[in-house]
Amino acid sequence: MKKQWILLLALLLTMSLVVMGCGDDNGEDENGEEVVGENGEDNDEEEPVDDDNDADEDDDEEDIDEAAEGDYPNGTYRGIFEDGGEQQVSIQFSVQDGNLHDVSFRHLYYDGTDYGDLEEGDALYGIYEQHLQVAEYFEGEPVSSITDLYEPGDFVDDVDAASGATLRGNKILSAMVDGLNRGLYSPDGDYSIDLPDYQDGTYRGIYGDSGDQQVSIQFSVEDGSIHDMSFRHLYYGGTDYRDLEEGDALYGIYQQHQQIAEYFEGKDLNEITELHNPGDFVDDVDAASGATLRGNKVYSAIRDALNRGIYSPANGYSAELLEDVEDGRYRGTYGDGGEQQVSVQFNVEDGNIQDLTFRHLYYSGEDYRDVEEGDTLYGIYQQHLQIAEYLEGEPIETIYDLHNPGDFVEDVDVASGATLRANKVFSAIMNGLSRGIY
Repeated sequence: MKKQWILLLALLLTMSLVVMGCGDDNGEDENGEEVVGENGEDNDEEEPVDDDNDADEDDDEEDIDEAAEGDYPNGTYRGIFEDGGEQQVSIQFSVQDGNLHDVSFRHLYYDGTDYGDLEEGDALYGIYEQHLQVAEYFEGEPVSSITDLYEPGDFVDDVDAASGATLRGNKILSAMVDGLNRGLYSPDGDYSIDLPDYQDGTYRGIYGDSGDQQVSIQFSVEDGSIHDMSFRHLYYGGTDYRDLEEGDALYGIYQQHQQIAEYFEGKDLNEITELHNPGDFVDDVDAASGATLRGNKVYSAIRDALNRGIYSPANGYSAELLEDVEDGRYRGTYGDGGEQQVSVQFNVEDGNIQDLTFRHLYYSGEDYRDVEEGDTLYGIYQQHLQIAEYLEGEPIETIYDLHNPGDFVEDVDVASGATLRANKVFSAIMNGLSRGIY
């Protein structure tokens, strides 16, 4: 319902009032690698911490409780946190009457290490144990308690060489907020939604799990109805379903996704809840059963697309964003076709964008951050630096200018500002805003 959407936004906006105790303090990632900003230099500025809000902390927590408790339909939720080209956290949890239950990690990965595969005695096993402590801590707690992840050292014990104070609780928080943003993955009973109005245009979103981008979807919205739905990526367990040929044992699953696209042509956005019961409208195809089709993955990808805002506007657009975006650091990504293509970090200060940096710029096998001057693709990297420079100090609404990058991004060598995929940067920034303060 529209009330649900508003309350979720209230949660995201209010959580920034909690003092931030975890996260990177400079322009390097957790592996010590340089994160390049608009001027190609390290961002050495320390993250600001608000020490003046202690007196209002109890009132803030009450506001969050009112916004979160009981306002999410009962059922199971899934979300992810991505950065630097990797899906690092994949989480699942249930909500029952406003309280969290059964928190589990479906994927924990960083810099080549899959923490879920570690055995007891491994030097990094303590980090995995700390994540289990996080899951245990939230059992039966209200949804609003996820903001405790800003200070994980308050409830996560030091394990061997791993310190609870340095646990990246903000990654878990971002993944949980992402799960709430996407809505129910698996509902506990019947329910309906009342989505807000969305601007006409093209939308793109993804569903990811267990380290893979499994669904990448595109569709258009016209007067609140869905049109031209298509799947840009369908992948699971090593199989790319879009590459299957007729006669393959799994080809029926691809056909079922085509039936989904056909079924929703012209339907109201609120009817996407039918994807939780795809057997009602998707036929069994050979050995593939419509009743077991993972329609909830498609649902999650659609909700992700809507959260990101218009990818390509139709007939103009209105620069309407969340009101009163709170000061702090944000991270977001854009992915498509099985790849994480853009990862951004930026600060918001008094409603203005500051210190936008690209933590990942990748397309079709090319990492643009590794391209050297003189390379034929270096101009594209320079254009992204121009984007960061253009947005510096500008009101947050200025990101809508990214739908017309040719107005402010210069052609550099063979790279054209008019064809620069700045809408990918827009999508990544919107994703960061929707997750709340990192």
